[in-house]
Amino acid sequence: MLSDPVRAYGDRLAVVTVTRRGRPSVDGLRASLPAGTRLVVVGTASCARDEDVVRLPEDVGWAAAVNRGVAGLEPDVGWVVLADPGLRWRPGAIDTLLAAAVRCPRAGLLGPALHGVPGPAGGPVPGLLDAARGRIASGTGAGPTGWLSTAGALVRRAAWDSVDGFDGRYLDGPGGIGDVDLGDRLGRAGWLVVFVPNAEADAEPGDTFVERHGILEPHAAGLHRYVRDRARGPARALAALARRAPDLKP
Repeated sequence: MLSDPVRAYGDRLAVVTVTRRGRPSVDGLRASLPAGTRLVVVGTASCARDEDVVRLPEDVGWAAAVNRGVAGLEPDVGWVVLADPGLRWRPGAIDTLLAAAVRCPRAGLLGPALHGVPGPAGGPVPGLLDAARGRIASGTGAGPTGWLSTAGALVRRAAWDSVDGFDGRYLDGPGGIGDVDLGDRLGRAGWLVVFVPNAEADAEPGDTFVERHGILEPHAAGLHRYVRDRARGPARALAALARRAPDLKP
């Protein structure tokens, strides 16, 4: 990581969120942000009433849509908050994440305690056999971990660039295998994924993540891609056998 050229970014912060067909409203998210925070809304053309919108002609999934939103930010934006449109940040949460990132220059992705968010919020990176069997462990203590849900997270843009952001082939939403893939690649690039529980955010009741972001492929397909990209030779054969074997976990 240290030997690779990294583009220098400024200290400004922007928030990127993704909507589909204009739902849900981002009003709650916007109201929970510190005054003056820039909010970039990425979505299909029907969600065009916000001032700072990246319009997409079709649904491309959470990962690819976020990538487009981040790519369009100016060089003075060095910090990016990723947030589900139904998320509400508690007072001081984003500042707490930023302070933690400043204290830990190797922190590439930092996440708060997420309350009411469907699905797992983070955990260790699974081994290939566990991933092949769909065993993605969740739960983490304060400090470094393997991956975190991007339903609400702070990204150091230099770290994001070093791994080219999300893998846009993953079509699930926050908390899915695409987040696990991102955490794993950040770790391999030398960055830390850090859970900061004293920063908190709440999910706003409403549409499910499927309705918000469009899960366009079966969960098993994402798991298969995750394993296939990492397995080589005998390990790939073992992973294939593991997918066919009965789940023996207690």
